[in-house]
Amino acid sequence: MSKQASGNFDQSKYQNDWNKKNMKRVSADYKTDFVEEFKASCKELGLSQSDVIREAMRKTIERAKKVSK
Repeated sequence: MSKQASGNFDQSKYQNDWNKKNMKRVSADYKTDFVEEFKASCKELGLSQSDVIREAMRKTIERAKKVSK
């Protein structure tokens, strides 16, 4: 449980504030079968869904940088 008394550090509040300032959420809707196949594929390959999506985003950014040069 986080400490909230005067003078004590509130870890939960700090994390929430940090996330609001530094993080963004990406959301998308896909057909159920597609999502289930993606989840199963990630599990089969031992990859987290987040890591796969992050890598796809990183590759897209790098590709765009090369095009804009």
